[in-house]
Amino acid sequence: MCNRYRTARDTERLRTIIRNAPDDWFEKSDKKYDTVYPRSLVPVYLKVKGEETFKNFEWGIMPGWAKSKNASVQNTRSEEVFKKPIWVDSFRRRRCLMPAENFFEPATVDGKKYQVRFELKIGLPFCFAAIWEKTTLFGEPRNTCSLLTCEPNALVGEVHGRMPLILHPEQYSTYLDTPQEQAEQLVDLFLPFPADEMIATFDTTST
Repeated sequence: MCNRYRTARDTERLRTIIRNAPDDWFEKSDKKYDTVYPRSLVPVYLKVKGEETFKNFEWGIMPGWAKSKNASVQNTRSEEVFKKPIWVDSFRRRRCLMPAENFFEPATVDGKKYQVRFELKIGLPFCFAAIWEKTTLFGEPRNTCSLLTCEPNALVGEVHGRMPLILHPEQYSTYLDTPQEQAEQLVDLFLPFPADEMIATFDTTST
């Protein structure tokens, strides 16, 4: 489960993968920490009636059965988007992308706990495939998002049994633009990002 990542906030770098990223995209995103955690306000990229839209959503979809805000779901298994009613409508109708610089997973080595940072070898930002929902639970009406996960590649699999579903830039339009009635075709994208295109390092920071 990915519960920590660093958002891509350098607009010039981000435009290498999302050409029209606006300068003010991140004005409302959380900046308290260098990285973001569940329920942080994070940047998302989506299409609304075919138009590119740049927003900031709360990270963690609140299911209708939730008893508290701690029940928000930050990660959604890609294998379940057509199986569990909670995800079906969101995946068909409300797909988005969450830009990031890297993500973290916990690891234990010789009895000591560490955070392992995963990023792309080429040093560019990337996007998680995600879905979004509007909620009125436990607060004012707001939009929330959850990133998709898939089986890990060989690199991430050394420390964790899942990894975020990272898309290549040439797949962004397919993911966002595919009509809801053809959403099943997107299962071809549910593959782990190639391990040989990523690097992993032990993170020594605490935020």
